[in-house]
Amino acid sequence: MNLEDVKAAAARIEGQVVKTPLTRSETLSRLTGTEVSLKFENQQFTASFKERGALNCLLQLSADERARGVIAMSAGNHAQALAYHGDRLGIPTCIVMPRSTPNAKVEQTRVFGAEIHLQGAQFDETQAFTERLGRDRNLTLVHPYDDFRVMAGQGTIGLEIVEQLADVETIVVPVGGGGLISGIAVAVKALAPSVRIVGVQVERFGGIHAAFHGHEVSQIRPATVAEGIAVKVPGTRTLPIIKQLVDDMVLVSEEAVEQAVFKLIEIEKTVVEGAGSVGLAAVMADPAGFKGQNTVLVLSGGNLDMMILASILQRGMVRSGRLVRLQVEIPDVPGALADLTHVLGELGSNIMDIVHQRTFGGSSVRDTLVELSLQMRGEEQIDQVVSGLRERGYEVVLI
Repeated sequence: MNLEDVKAAAARIEGQVVKTPLTRSETLSRLTGTEVSLKFENQQFTASFKERGALNCLLQLSADERARGVIAMSAGNHAQALAYHGDRLGIPTCIVMPRSTPNAKVEQTRVFGAEIHLQGAQFDETQAFTERLGRDRNLTLVHPYDDFRVMAGQGTIGLEIVEQLADVETIVVPVGGGGLISGIAVAVKALAPSVRIVGVQVERFGGIHAAFHGHEVSQIRPATVAEGIAVKVPGTRTLPIIKQLVDDMVLVSEEAVEQAVFKLIEIEKTVVEGAGSVGLAAVMADPAGFKGQNTVLVLSGGNLDMMILASILQRGMVRSGRLVRLQVEIPDVPGALADLTHVLGELGSNIMDIVHQRTFGGSSVRDTLVELSLQMRGEEQIDQVVSGLRERGYEVVLI
């Protein structure tokens, strides 16, 4: 695959996918010390970059292949992209998803008329089932990343970045199987060889990171907030390109990804799934490594399960000191609870939840424990509230 393949893909899919905006973030730039620009691939119709590669592949099928239909394994984004464009083009699609796929992604794929199978606990098991079913039914496999046509389609993002930000210095790309970063690297390195390409994986699924750095793969844990890049084994076509053209591969923690999702919602008012947020997680984890550079973060997708989103927001409120739990011991006498809530009101704290424990706590039978969830403005107010309670004689424990 080369630059001409990517340019051909761009011409082929033009007008059928969104040329997504690339916008500088003033707040994130100040926060990280990096000139941060965001490439909003979550603004595609199916909310991910996967449309580019899927469509480029579908448009190159023969008439016979179109009639028989296609099959793919996907955690969701590739599935939605293939189902959507297959429906538009009249090509039957069969999608196999891991059983752990968020229901939102399953339903968003089903709406386009795709035949769906839920098989396998992890991507590799899903892939084996997909290959068997494809052979049995003579369907054309559209691999989510290890296909040069798919990679060329994803590479059109690189063409757009160079066009939209001529002085780009670093591009940070989420990495699962490697199709996105391979395509971008082929395009960008041909047009602007000095641009640094940095790939990001999560610690729990760092197969390409390990291969890139010549390490053994660490133990893989099954659950990750970045399920869209939860791939155990690098692609046989993507890995050589990554080793040749990508400048660095880094890992980020689950907590860092959650914080990045939270920051993008809070600051940019945009919903980005865990897999799409790893670029910001990497920059926030190592700001010195990107200091002062014109850095583009590829926000690869926005298909985030609502239950996961709700949990991330709650946990983000806790981490940022805006939601806190306290345990306060009060006398077990009439009016004591009212006195406590009055003091909390004077200290400017809003009570979100309260549990009054008479039986299961207290240092004395004449005392009782109260557990409170409080809304705060941040760490400074937490200190003020805890100090204020202690000054008034209360025993306080921060939970």
